[in-house]
This record gives sequence, C-alpha cells and structure tokens, in this order.
Amino acid sequence: MDISIRPDYREFFAENTASISLLIVTFIAIPFIEDFGNNYVQVGTLSCFSLLVILLVYRYIMLTSVVWIIADRTIFQICGISSSKTNYIELCHVIDYSETQTVLQKLWKVKTITLTSTGKTNGILKIHGVKVNMPIIELIRNRVEKCKQTKKIYEITNN
Repeated sequence: MDISIRPDYREFFAENTASISLLIVTFIAIPFIEDFGNNYVQVGTLSCFSLLVILLVYRYIMLTSVVWIIADRTIFQICGISSSKTNYIELCHVIDYSETQTVLQKLWKVKTITLTSTGKTNGILKIHGVKVNMPIIELIRNRVEKCKQTKKIYEITNN
C-alpha cells in the first residue's frame, strides 16, 4: 500500500513568517503613506507590496507542487508545476533517519524528516511540512527492515 505525503499548509507559514509579517506591515502602511504626499514613497511601498505578494504566491505554489510517495520498496519525490522531476530512493539503501523542527516549525506543529541513503545521486532526502503527530519514521523504518530482509541485505557496523 503506497502512502502519499504532501507538505501541510502550516509549513508555508513556518518558512515565510518574515515575508508575511513584512507584507502585513506594508499593507497597513499603504493608507498612511498617502498623507506624506511623496510619490516616490508611495511607489516604493506599492512595489514592495506587489513583489511580496508575487513571491509568496510563487512559494506557496512551489510548496504544494511536491509529493512524496512511500511504496513498499522505494520512496518517490515528485516535484514540479509545468514540468516534473521524480527522485527515487530504494528503501534498502536507507541507512539513517532524523526528525528536525525549527522554532517556527514547533510553533506551527510541523516537522522535517531527513532520510540518508547510500545512493550516489540522492544521498539525502528531506520530507518537509509533515504534521508532528504523523508516525512517518516508524512506517519508513518498518518498510526499510522488510525490504532489507526481502533482498537479504545485512548491515555490518563497527562499534
């Protein structure tokens, strides 16, 4: 059974808190700047506001255009809007997992999962925007162990 993961919308707020704050301040300042009578300040403020809106829309579209599919033997990362790129990682090559949270991700209750693989092209895969209460690491760990048993791959470590 394949599991599909998309970034949660709260990841957008965690990644773009500063830009959103600046957008709100600029929006609030627009009516007050008209009282100054200086056209250059008005044009600069409206340009800043327009650029921030375009930037935030672009970042939201890019964030929502990514999907990770965890299959029985591979993990796919599909990203792109008009053209798409697909990265594959064989689960039997995954050697390490980690969960990280920035301060803003803790505030918005999302996390980033990092998978380390022995693959040469995609050594590290980051799954960002995962809800905190999703047990993705356990699911991936179980599938990695099952895949290694199926392919009879044994891990030898130096202690």
